[in-house]
Amino acid sequence: MSIRDFFKKGNTETIAFDESGEVRNWSFLRPFFLSLVIILVSTLSYGIGRLSTTSTSEPIKIEYDESLSALQSSASAMNAFEKSAVTESTSDTSVVASSKGTKYHYSYCPGAKQISEKNKITFASAAAAEASGYTLAANCSPR
Repeated sequence: MSIRDFFKKGNTETIAFDESGEVRNWSFLRPFFLSLVIILVSTLSYGIGRLSTTSTSEPIKIEYDESLSALQSSASAMNAFEKSAVTESTSDTSVVASSKGTKYHYSYCPGAKQISEKNKITFASAAAAEASGYTLAANCSPR
């Protein structure tokens, strides 16, 4: 049998007959059959794999120590007091601006660190900077 005969034989369609003698033509399902079998086998394998990894160990339990929560609440109260003190102290701090720009920055803003020392102008307050024609930088806000 030659290669040409092999390919000719592979291109032929097989016809089957049912009990009543009529032609049964399932050729339109033939290309999908293998794909369907592969999808079903892979889905079944995935499901069996997931079922085989179920653990019988106990779940993690989180327990809270009441003595630590009392310490934590007093620490958070102290932090609130410190934050209010920082806010009060930074509200009247000096601001800096560049002699070549139109924006002013608080000392903790990233823009204040980028101004070179020879161009840096220091104002006593934000109001003084605004009185000199400077506006607050967009990436900087008072604390």
